[in-house]
Amino acid sequence: MRTRQTCFVPRLPRSMRGSAPSIIILMLLISSAAAQTTVIPGTSLNFSGYVIELPVYENVQPSLARLANTSTSEFASLTRLRLRPTLRIGDNTKIGLEYEIDGLYYSRNVSFGLAPTTPLRQVVSLHWQPLSEDHITISDYVDRFYLDQEFSFGKLVIGRQRISWGTGRVWNPTDIFNPINPADFGKIEKDGADAASMKFYLGQLTDVQVVYNAEYHFNSSNYAARFRTNVLGYDLAVLAGSLDKRFITGGDFAGNVWTAGIRGEALVSQDPSKAGGYYIRWILGMDYQFTDKLYGLFEYYHNGQGTLNRSNYDLAGLYEGRILNLAKDYLALSGSYQITPLVTVMLSSISNFSDGSGYLAGTVSYSASDNTSLALGSLYAYGNTFTEYWYYPQAYYLKVETYF
Repeated sequence: MRTRQTCFVPRLPRSMRGSAPSIIILMLLISSAAAQTTVIPGTSLNFSGYVIELPVYENVQPSLARLANTSTSEFASLTRLRLRPTLRIGDNTKIGLEYEIDGLYYSRNVSFGLAPTTPLRQVVSLHWQPLSEDHITISDYVDRFYLDQEFSFGKLVIGRQRISWGTGRVWNPTDIFNPINPADFGKIEKDGADAASMKFYLGQLTDVQVVYNAEYHFNSSNYAARFRTNVLGYDLAVLAGSLDKRFITGGDFAGNVWTAGIRGEALVSQDPSKAGGYYIRWILGMDYQFTDKLYGLFEYYHNGQGTLNRSNYDLAGLYEGRILNLAKDYLALSGSYQITPLVTVMLSSISNFSDGSGYLAGTVSYSASDNTSLALGSLYAYGNTFTEYWYYPQAYYLKVETYF
């Protein structure tokens, strides 16, 4: 936790020092101290978290820079401090909180990979920005805050939480409550959803999960149910519900073919604007551990929500996080090789078959200790004017992660 943070040291105005974020920080520090001392009998407090330093240099397409009247190059640096206290009460009750403070310096524009987006599946905003000045912002927010109660027949989770559905490694069509853009290298966790989730255990590998998710001060609601089981060594799931006032249904599977892993997902959604009144999004992927050092993966994605006409791309929806891709068909390839026990190289790409654009990414990571790692990475986007990945910058970054 002693990683130095040199980019974000402005002193907060006096008017900000008694704000809600300051109170939360104080409470978390008290909780951290309590974790090292005697707690109430029958309870235990675990405190963990991490610090990430992420400086990024970017080159924007010259024609896009002219169109946006901005510079072709920019520098940004993001510092993220995430605190994760967890209170356990007895054997069956847990209260979890994940609170994050972000400091962002940017020379001109906020990069796509670092730009904040408004979470879609939340009832109220627990986000503050105590400092917002030219080139520097400091923001903090509550990303998880939930009660987890275990029963002999199931588990109930109420509050801001992660609902993990689907089997895809790059895309997750059935992950309807916590989607994330695979090209967003600035995020680790998916945004929490404000929901009540009840899982009923029907057997050792069989369960039913029912989720109710409210949005926008309860002006809109989503709900879904998912049945999951295992047949002949394959994990199978089906789901149905209502998302954004549209009926949805789908399913996923995961298993092995010989020694290779195989997985797939599909989601069908109502959409009056589409032919037939619906669209389907699906993935099919496979991965294989060639040796103890070499790993490879591919995943194909069909996005029935997308379009083949680049002039109809919903760029605002992409930036705001309402959609994750613009076109119809994509292929992701990824491979990693462990050079030494401490050094790993990873190469990956995503190709948009509909408009011919895509990106290539490379990362060299070094495990400096059990709790600290360093990664040097780059992202090269390509494509003709107004294709999907033409809007993405060329990025070069260093990521330093320290967990505690």
